[in-house]
Amino acid sequence: MEEIYNKLLCREDQLKNLLDFLGDSDEPLPASLFVSGSMATGKTLCLTTVLQYLNYKHVFIDCIECYSPKIMYEAILTGLSDDQVDVKCDSLWELINNLNKLGNNQNSYEPIVLVFDRAERLRNMDQNIMSTFLRLREFCNLNVCTIFVTHLIYDNFYFKVGAREPIKLYFPNYNKEELFKIIFLHQKSFVRHLTNNHNIDCDIKEELERPELFANFLNAFLSVFYRPCRDLIELQHMARVNFVKYCEPIIKNEIKSNDLSKLWRHIAPILKTSLELLYLRINNTKVPTQSPGKENGDTMQPQCYNFENTLKEELLSTKTFAQSFELPYYAKFLLIAAYLASYNPPKEDKRLFMKNHGKQRKKLQQVKAKAKINEKLNTQLGPKVFTLDRLLAIFYAILEERIGLTSNLLAQIATLVELKLIAGSKEIDLDSSKYKCIIGYDFISAVAQTVGFNVRKYLYDFI
Repeated sequence: MEEIYNKLLCREDQLKNLLDFLGDSDEPLPASLFVSGSMATGKTLCLTTVLQYLNYKHVFIDCIECYSPKIMYEAILTGLSDDQVDVKCDSLWELINNLNKLGNNQNSYEPIVLVFDRAERLRNMDQNIMSTFLRLREFCNLNVCTIFVTHLIYDNFYFKVGAREPIKLYFPNYNKEELFKIIFLHQKSFVRHLTNNHNIDCDIKEELERPELFANFLNAFLSVFYRPCRDLIELQHMARVNFVKYCEPIIKNEIKSNDLSKLWRHIAPILKTSLELLYLRINNTKVPTQSPGKENGDTMQPQCYNFENTLKEELLSTKTFAQSFELPYYAKFLLIAAYLASYNPPKEDKRLFMKNHGKQRKKLQQVKAKAKINEKLNTQLGPKVFTLDRLLAIFYAILEERIGLTSNLLAQIATLVELKLIAGSKEIDLDSSKYKCIIGYDFISAVAQTVGFNVRKYLYDFI
């Protein structure tokens, strides 16, 4: 038990509940479990570890790979079969018959666990499939338990006919202290990644290997990234990228490793800039190449990291990513309209988007306002909230062709919210819906280039 708790930190309560539910091998298993929680909260890892510890016969079914019922049934029977034989199963009734045959051949009441990972995909199949799996033990003579793993809550699963309620187990998000503990476990791999790929003096290498240095970096990193992101996998990736930048002045002998205030002043603006690259998975490191004549010759030298112009390279990569972003034609114009609505004052919409807006005299206050320093530009103050009717008005103003307001068009707004390009409610309400565009200027200008639109022309800051 202690070995499992030490292997999986900060999940003691969930592991204890799983062990209590699954019990001993001579006890009947629960009919079904419903394991829910956000992405990267350790659901599948905890289940795998517990089932291996109990040494139960189990089958993991990935509902994305098993996209049809036939493939799913065959995957279950193949996983439970001791013989490596191709099994064919076309219907749910055939699956239950095969499971009953398997039960008749068993000498003991052996526990069997079926784990449906990413179970939200079952909602796209016939409803009787999940209803049957929830009470599978009633239909076959096996000590079988079905476990559904998903990031959705049980209320998102709708059944026309009443279904058996499973036992629910929730995995909460890691808090800041737990994230620190888990990421800190990989301190040696972070340092190894840095030292193996870059030329570093021996004295400096010893300083970089100090746990205190990594702990100080992790505190600074989580103080910026913890609020916008709780995904452990993404946080580990961004921490690995930014740890290299954190150690830059130490490697250059510009800042001592124990001077925390200077290191914070160095890394703080870099961390805030890195927030724009969250979830984009843009990699700056270049793989060293060899000439064809040296494939079996000299060993490759460690890669020298270029600390100059790293932000410029990231922005260029962002531009490349945005230009290849596969969005529908009208969704791109909706995204452009959302950006313009977020970064333009509402009182300037008539002047920016109407052809016959009338002449406007330049008052002395306006001239002084335009002469302000660029730190107070709207594009640098952050996005502002806008309403749905304003978004649609700008969309129709910048779109050259005339199209009707259809449900497909409104559904594309919900898609942009789902893709985290716009912040707001997925429910479309013409009266109360409010949104905010959360992408940067480099991203939107790259998207606009794919449809031949000049964003700069319609931004108030550049008039």
